[in-house]
Amino acid sequence: MIEKILIKDVASYDPEEGVELVDLKKLNFFFGANGSGKSTIAKYLSNLCLSEAERDNAFRKCSENGYDPVSHQILVFDENFTENNFNRNALLKGVFSLNSANETIDQKISDEESLIQSFKKSIEKKHQVISSIQDDRSTKEKSLLEFCWSKRDTFSTFSKISLAHSGSKTGHLNNLKKILERPIQEVASIEQLTNRYSQLYESEIIEITASIDINQYKNIRRLERELKSLLNEIIIGNEDVDIASLIKSLNARRWVEEGLYFLEKSNGTCPFCQRQTIDDELRKQFSEFFDDTYTEKINHIKLLLKQYRESTEGFRANILFLQGSHNPSNSVSNVYIGLQAHFEKNIKIIEDKLKNGNERKSLVSLSSFKDELSLILKSIKEVNALYSELDTNKKKLISGIWIFIADTCRSRIDEFASRDVKYNRIRVLVGELIESYNRRDLSARENIERLRSQTVNTKEAVDNINVILKNSGFESFEIDEKEVINDISQYYLKRPNSTSKEPIFKSLSEGEKSFISFLYFFQLCIGTDDIQSNGTKKKIIVIDDPVSSLDSQALFVVSTLIHQLILRKGDDSRSDRKSFKNKAISQVLIFTHNLYFYKEVSFDRRPMCTDYWHYKVEKINSKTFISGQYNKVVLDDYTMLWQTLKELKDNLPIDSALNVAIANTMRRVIESYVYFLGLGKDSWGSLLNEDQSSPHYYVKYAFISSINDESHKVTAMDAVYYQKISNERPQILFSVFMDIFKVIGKDHYEKMMEEEILEVPALA
Repeated sequence: MIEKILIKDVASYDPEEGVELVDLKKLNFFFGANGSGKSTIAKYLSNLCLSEAERDNAFRKCSENGYDPVSHQILVFDENFTENNFNRNALLKGVFSLNSANETIDQKISDEESLIQSFKKSIEKKHQVISSIQDDRSTKEKSLLEFCWSKRDTFSTFSKISLAHSGSKTGHLNNLKKILERPIQEVASIEQLTNRYSQLYESEIIEITASIDINQYKNIRRLERELKSLLNEIIIGNEDVDIASLIKSLNARRWVEEGLYFLEKSNGTCPFCQRQTIDDELRKQFSEFFDDTYTEKINHIKLLLKQYRESTEGFRANILFLQGSHNPSNSVSNVYIGLQAHFEKNIKIIEDKLKNGNERKSLVSLSSFKDELSLILKSIKEVNALYSELDTNKKKLISGIWIFIADTCRSRIDEFASRDVKYNRIRVLVGELIESYNRRDLSARENIERLRSQTVNTKEAVDNINVILKNSGFESFEIDEKEVINDISQYYLKRPNSTSKEPIFKSLSEGEKSFISFLYFFQLCIGTDDIQSNGTKKKIIVIDDPVSSLDSQALFVVSTLIHQLILRKGDDSRSDRKSFKNKAISQVLIFTHNLYFYKEVSFDRRPMCTDYWHYKVEKINSKTFISGQYNKVVLDDYTMLWQTLKELKDNLPIDSALNVAIANTMRRVIESYVYFLGLGKDSWGSLLNEDQSSPHYYVKYAFISSINDESHKVTAMDAVYYQKISNERPQILFSVFMDIFKVIGKDHYEKMMEEEILEVPALA
């Protein structure tokens, strides 16, 4: 049941505050003039039945509380009902009538409906559990996706590498899971991966054809070994000759040795004093001093020195050439500089030995460069290996990066996987429960349809309508079955005793159309037009002015049928009186502007539902206002006209926009008072004592002329009447109206307006 309705920012309803109806009853009567805003409420309720895509956006700020589309079916009778069910269709929809007398079946249906509601609540709770699990899982999964994705930033400087799944966090995570499915043998460090990236992408990798000459290295080492013993040996001349002690004391061996060389060149002349002082005896002593053993050793050292120079020069040239094609971190350059100083130092040592044979000398071995040379050879080998397997190595690097990220994210991925197992287990269990409830719900619905099929009587509904038509004097047409489609009968309107199946609805009068439309609507209210979807729903019935173009007899029938809908359950208890006899009806809202119909349909002496309320719908200053009370809100048309004037005066507009409407209402009051009720005097009498020099005399004259002319079909919009009335302030009209009643019925005015007429000129 709808408990509250807010109508806002549509038609004549205020866009800011709107009108709120609270604490709606099971039975609700709405009375108001045409255009006051009644139909807007009915249209809003009809709009609720539509899908989101079909709903009118004009009602976007309106709201309600209590309507459940799963449990409720809103049936609205208004001008659109006839259009949708008759004007647009040659055939009527299937009409069904339930046998309300079968209380046993009704009770069984009620029990099954209770079960369905309990199943519905249980299923909703289970869906809430699943929704909660899904929300929690979604949050955890999003956190995991963000965490794993952030690890790509570790390799943001690897600008020349593009990792897969760059546009998909889910794809990235799935790849990590796939990697972790297999055992990981080794995880490279970030430093190793960075160095590898620099080698493969930042450095130009070419094949190195040059290398260190190992043969030259080995030859130099051999020369070093031969020189080692000679340099460590004391080499001196024959000390048995007389001159030996002198050479030794002067430490002049080298000097004498070189002098003998020049002596040979000077034909016996002393290279020192340039005289013939060198005799054969001295020559003999020199020769004996520098004997063959001495000479042989010295010459051997000289030979080795020459070979050493040649080998070291070749080795340095080899290193210098290698430097041109491979020099990582200047390692080759540094070795070359070190070798150059090393070889020069060793050569000087050998030369010193030749000068001072009696001194022990030792060389620094080339093996001291072994580690540095080995690193260079290793580097060459690595570069060439990289060159020969460049594509493979790049793939290995990318694989290493993925393994590094996967290993970093392993604990978080494993934690989520463990939690996901629990999620799935719960989902399966809840799903099984929902499936069980759905099976039981389906079984209950099938039972309801089986039970309801026992009470559905299509022919009974058709016969009912035809009987009502005949008894109401509508004998020129009736309803008959045309065909059956999908076990649902299709009906049409036909002339009695006619065999033609052509529709005749459009040829009917407006009154006949309204009447047959309501009879069809009535059958929908007591039964259903769609067992499969609406059979278990409670009906909210909305009736908006059903008496248009109806004569008094048809109006009486419509009122009687509505009373059948709003019959109370019984008189056994207070709760029974507040319930509808028809269990399928949850709530009824009736809107009308017709006073006779309003009084007839709300006649509380009939056994209708006592949970009711009356609402008065009014439009004041172009805005709709609604007030409510337990008793009827209006007594008759005449009282309503006075009430309208009183409310207009209490909320007097500041401009003349409503002047014509105000004047028309005043005309109807005066006509009813003077001519139909037979009270008072002629309204022209109010001019007898009026001062014709008064500036308001002609306004009063025009107003009374308008009152009298309009009763003879002359419009207030004509010529001078319209100009005089429409341009004055509204207060002037009320002053004129009061002056007229001061003459024709002062006491009556004071009673109806609830104010005293003062004995001062109203227009002074």
